[in-house]
Amino acid sequence: MSASEGQLRGTRARDAIVDAARRQFLEVGFRRASIESISAAAGVSRPTVYAHFASKQEVFRTIVAQLHDDRIRAMADAAVPDAPIADQLYAVLSARFAPFVALTASSPYGAELLDENSRTCGDITRDSRQRSTRLLRELLANADRAGTINLSDVDLTPATAADVIYDAARGAKEDATLTVHAYRRQLSRLVTVLARGLGAGR
Repeated sequence: MSASEGQLRGTRARDAIVDAARRQFLEVGFRRASIESISAAAGVSRPTVYAHFASKQEVFRTIVAQLHDDRIRAMADAAVPDAPIADQLYAVLSARFAPFVALTASSPYGAELLDENSRTCGDITRDSRQRSTRLLRELLANADRAGTINLSDVDLTPATAADVIYDAARGAKEDATLTVHAYRRQLSRLVTVLARGLGAGR
């Protein structure tokens, strides 16, 4: 077997482990999932799992990092520059957070997974927040320049407004029992209020 073939097999094994771990965490929770159960679900040996990940926590962090990366790409793709500011905010924030809500709501262990995320993935969350608010900041700065909102009226900069809006949208999802439909309804109301507060439609 060539080195490239070996690398491909290694990549496939890693992907299989990550996919299996994600299913295990959703089906039995973080605490009950084990390297043994993950390896069995992935169809690989325990040594193969340990060849890629030092611990169950590292697998979990990898999944969380991938989810955040996916959501930030989705935010950028969801942007609709010519739409009213409330619609723009709803589109990017729904792309950012609604799939997380759907994921935790799909598992009876949603609260446990949120707790584990808070306990072990703080650095990933902080980095993701910075990247997300950067996108929001650009959106708000463009709207301010276009005159569709007026940040100076409320003594905000694009950066501070982005922080407020992001934290409000994120806070609205921190209930593991919340359905994605309920979250989207809350988010729609939230961005409507925020957009009016920023001067949209005046």
